Amino acid sequence: MTSIGTIIKEIIIPHRKGNIRLNPEFVVLDDAHIQGFLLGTDYQRMYGIDIYNSKNRHITIGTNKEKKFSLDIYQISTHDPLVELLN
Repeated sequence: MTSIGTIIKEIIIPHRKGNIRLNPEFVVLDDAHIQGFLLGTDYQRMYGIDIYNSKNRHITIGTNKEKKFSLDIYQISTHDPLVELLN
């Protein structure tokens, strides 16, 4: 695989108390087809996403560390975490 460039794509996770804005840089590869993307642990830690071996992967918003929003990969088909964030 050969790198043909990079792009920066803003990702916004909406919430009524303040959106989480991510500006990750993605490397575009020649002949690579993807179905998703991965964010590095530096982005995850910076925005409060739990990167440790917790029971469930989650994010917190602002200073309220008690309220956690699930990012469990096994729940995505039946549960959309963005819908939970908007409620």
